[in-house]
Amino acid sequence: MLESFNNLIIKKFEFNSFSKLFYILMKTSETSKELYSKTNALLGEIDSTIKAELKKIKKEYEQLLTETKINTIKQVCEIGNLNFIEIRNKILTEKEKKSIIIVPEVKEVSNEELLDTITIDNKTYYYENKEKGSIFNKDSKQVGIFKNGKATLY
Repeated sequence: MLESFNNLIIKKFEFNSFSKLFYILMKTSETSKELYSKTNALLGEIDSTIKAELKKIKKEYEQLLTETKINTIKQVCEIGNLNFIEIRNKILTEKEKKSIIIVPEVKEVSNEELLDTITIDNKTYYYENKEKGSIFNKDSKQVGIFKNGKATLY
């Protein structure tokens, strides 16, 4: 009888241990599932950030490469006295041609004043010294007209 009692205690201990082990495993499994989904979400964010940064770097590289090509073409055209537009159209791709912003070269600017100044009520205005010439404030907004040799504000 003692032996049977010992077997019963061992079986009960085994059952309790097994149920505790099963509970621990299930709890760990749920935690693992949560951890897995959180890890996947985080990796997705990292991946999209890296892709966006690589896209920016590629765009900057292509722009720098196009600018370098254009500068090289300009130098060759200046040295060889060639037509820049013709050479550019032959060498550059359509995408590169579209990305070019042609800034006209500014020649020497004369110091000639284009508008005359007038002071009315301690404020300075600029006007075209001609019949029906516009009067502008300091923000370049038209505020009046110069007519019959007199300034008239609106």
